[in-house]
Amino acid sequence: MLALVAVLLANADGRSGIALSRLVSARSDRRVTVGIAFGAFIVNAVVAAIAGAIANRMIGQGVAALLVTLAMLSAAVALLWPMKPAREEGDGDAPATLFAGRMLANQFGDRSHFLIAALAATSGAGQWAAAGGLVGWTLSMLPFLAFGPALAERRAARNLRWAAAAILMIWGLRTALGAFGLIG
Repeated sequence: MLALVAVLLANADGRSGIALSRLVSARSDRRVTVGIAFGAFIVNAVVAAIAGAIANRMIGQGVAALLVTLAMLSAAVALLWPMKPAREEGDGDAPATLFAGRMLANQFGDRSHFLIAALAATSGAGQWAAAGGLVGWTLSMLPFLAFGPALAERRAARNLRWAAAAILMIWGLRTALGAFGLIG
C-alpha cells in the first residue's frame, strides 16, 4: 500500500502518462505500444523489488529508512523540476523490439523504481512493493491517457503536482527523523 501511494504521488506530474499518450498517438500498433510500456515497467519493478529485498537482508532498518527518505525527497524534487519539451526520437516508426529496448532503458532507475526498491528494502516484501508500484503508476497515468498531454498545463494539475511534492517531502522528512530516533 505504501508503494502504491508513494508511486502515485511521485508521478503526479504525468510525465509517464504524457509520454505514453504521445507514443500511442504516434505509433500504429497501439496495443503493442501499451503492452511494451507496461512490460518494461514490470521488468524494471521486479528488478527494483529484488534489489530492495536483497538490501533488506544486508542493511539495517535505519539505513533502509534513510534510503526511503532519499527516494521520497528525490521524487519530490523531480515533481518540482520543470518538464523538458518533448522531442521526437523516431519511436513512432521504430520496430517493436527496438522500441521495447528503448522503453526498458528509459524507465530503468526512474523515481518509481527507486521508490519500489527503497520500500522493498524496509520490509523485504519486494513483490508487494512492485505490485503496489505498478498500480500507483497506472493510476497516475490514467488522467493523462484519457484527457491528453494538455491536462498537465492546467492550473489544477500544477497545484496537484505541488501538493504531491509537499506530501512526499513531509513523508520523507518524517521518515528521516524516525530513522535517527528523533520521533517515534
